[in-house]
Amino acid sequence: MWVVGVGETVEMDDKGRITIPANIRRIVGRRVFRVELLDKDTIVLRAVEDRRDLVEKILGIRLVGDRERVFVDAATVKDFYGGVKS
Repeated sequence: MWVVGVGETVEMDDKGRITIPANIRRIVGRRVFRVELLDKDTIVLRAVEDRRDLVEKILGIRLVGDRERVFVDAATVKDFYGGVKS
């Protein structure tokens, strides 16, 4: 969804915090952002994936393979699959 030129006006508090409106937070669905300064008048927030979520996704990956070949030494079959003899 692209929304160009439409937005809400927000103010920065004394500690430099800016509140992202609830409707935008619901759409984005992320809690971690990268802040980029394009020029003096343009600040860009880019939603990034939280590293903890990424770690959980990686830990959730389950690799599967041929159980009969699980203990086969790769050096013994490399010639069948284009390996180079040394």
